[in-house]
Amino acid sequence: MFSMADATPPPPSSPPPNPDEIPLEDIDRLLEAEDPGFTQSLEEVRNVKTEGDVTIEASAIDESLSGGDEVEEKVVSSESRIGKLKARIKIWRQNLQARIKARLILFVAQSIVFLKTRPKEFLFFSIAFAKVAAKKSTVPLHIYQEASRFQKITGFVLTACVVGAVWVLFANFKGIWIPQITQPVLRSFEPYADHVETFDPKDKGESFYSAFPQERHEFLFPKMKVNLRRTKENPLPMGAFEVIVLVDSKDSAIEIRDREVEFFDLLQRVFEEETFTDLESEMGKARLKSRVKRELNQKLTQGWIKDISFKTFILKP
Repeated sequence: MFSMADATPPPPSSPPPNPDEIPLEDIDRLLEAEDPGFTQSLEEVRNVKTEGDVTIEASAIDESLSGGDEVEEKVVSSESRIGKLKARIKIWRQNLQARIKARLILFVAQSIVFLKTRPKEFLFFSIAFAKVAAKKSTVPLHIYQEASRFQKITGFVLTACVVGAVWVLFANFKGIWIPQITQPVLRSFEPYADHVETFDPKDKGESFYSAFPQERHEFLFPKMKVNLRRTKENPLPMGAFEVIVLVDSKDSAIEIRDREVEFFDLLQRVFEEETFTDLESEMGKARLKSRVKRELNQKLTQGWIKDISFKTFILKP
C-alpha cells in the first residue's frame, strides 16, 4: 500500500560548513580568553532596563535652532509669493496690450479691405448714419422747447456752470490761478522799480565772482615735458608747459598741493592726447583749458577750479 508518510519529501540537508568561517561559540571563547572584562561589560549593558514611559519636554528643545529657520522660510515664501504675483500682473498686462494691439490691427485691416471691396455699401452706410445723427441732434432742441420755464432756466444755469468750470480749469493749467485766493508769485521787479534798464545778453558782462574784491588763490604746477599725439604732418611732436590754476578758496589750493603728484600725472595724460596742430591754434588752446578745468573739477573733493592759464607754453613739431 501507498501511505502519505512515504510521499513526504525528506528534510533539506544543511549546507556543508565553510572551512573559512568561525563558529559563534569559538568567537565567544576567544573574546573571553583575550579580554574577560569585555564580556562582563556586555552583561552589564544587557541587564540595564529602560523605562517604558519616557517624555521629552518641549522646553528641552533649543528654539533658536528651528525658530530662525521657520521665520526665514516664511519671509522667503512671502517674497516668492509677491514676486509671483508681480510676474502674473506683468504677464497679464503684456497679454492685454498684445490683444488690444492685435484687435486694432485687425480692425484697420478689415476696414481697408471693406472700403476696397464694398465702396457702395460704405457710402450708403455713411448716408444712413448721417441721417440718423441729424435726427438725433434735434432731440435736445425739441426737449428744450417742450420744457417749462423753470426747467429752461435750470438747464441754462447748469450749462453756464459747466462752461465756467472748464474755463477755470484750462486757465489754471496755463498758469493763471483763478480765483486768486493768495497773491500771485512775484516774477519781476519791474513794476516796483524806480528805474528800468535793458540788457543785451550778447554784450560782455562781468563775472559775479570777479565783481567783488576777493583774495586770489593760485597754484603753479612744475614744468612738464610731454610727447604729444603723433600725426602724419608731425611724427615726433613735443611740448613744455607750466600750468597755473585759479581756485575758489584756500582749502582747494591746499588740496591741490597735497595731491600734486596725482594732478600732475592727470595733466600729463591730458596733454599727451592733444596734437601739435590743435595746440598751435587759439581755439585749440581754449579747448585745452576747458578740458583741463573739467578734469580737475571732477577729481577735486571740495571747491572748484575757476580758471586755467599757462606760464610756459612751448611746442616742438
